[in-house]
Amino acid sequence: MNFLPNPFWRKWTISCAAGELLGIGCAGAIAFLVNRALGEPVMLAEKLIVLGCMLGAGAIEGTLLGWFQWRVLKEKILPLTARDWIGMTVLIAVLGWGLGMLPSLFFIPDNPKPTETAAPSAFENPWVFAGLSIGAGLVLGAMFGLFQWFALRKYVPKSASWITANALGWGAGLGWIYLFASLPNEQTPLWVNVLLGIAGGVLAGLSVGAVTGWFLLKIVSFQTPKPILLNHF
Repeated sequence: MNFLPNPFWRKWTISCAAGELLGIGCAGAIAFLVNRALGEPVMLAEKLIVLGCMLGAGAIEGTLLGWFQWRVLKEKILPLTARDWIGMTVLIAVLGWGLGMLPSLFFIPDNPKPTETAAPSAFENPWVFAGLSIGAGLVLGAMFGLFQWFALRKYVPKSASWITANALGWGAGLGWIYLFASLPNEQTPLWVNVLLGIAGGVLAGLSVGAVTGWFLLKIVSFQTPKPILLNHF
């Protein structure tokens, strides 16, 4: 059944889902391997290694998502180069992962001593956690859209709504990612974790693609047609 009647919108949405699933999957695999190798980082050198690995994971995620998006977007915006679009996507993905990792690595204190009694944290409330996740998605999505807009504006006028589109899309997308990431516990089997990660990645990518695709249909209508150049023999 065709849920998205516009072929371009449907292709864009599916491509965003594929790119985000593969990107998040690679980042998750890197995080898992780093955790198995180093455990909980304590020394400064260990924290820097973890940070470097996750910045690399962000570069991989940005490359995959940017490529999947560009291969669809170039059908409507012919002059848009892979270097422009993928480059900006990689840049903001690396920045986003870096900003996301800094608090847990360098600013949030380690676990309290066993003798200390910690008061319940507001973050343990699922509604608070969900609200913060969506809020983080809105902020990061706006940054994501801003960086991609730097490439988009070269070819399409009146494209500033791309920032809003990504804020809304990533607000919903990050909500799905954090929801499925919060479901497992220490006793959850690995295969269940993998399935939850896939589900979160697919729903996040579909959310980002569906929302931004709706805006994108409007944006590409403002594209200035390129003049036709005739070959002279």
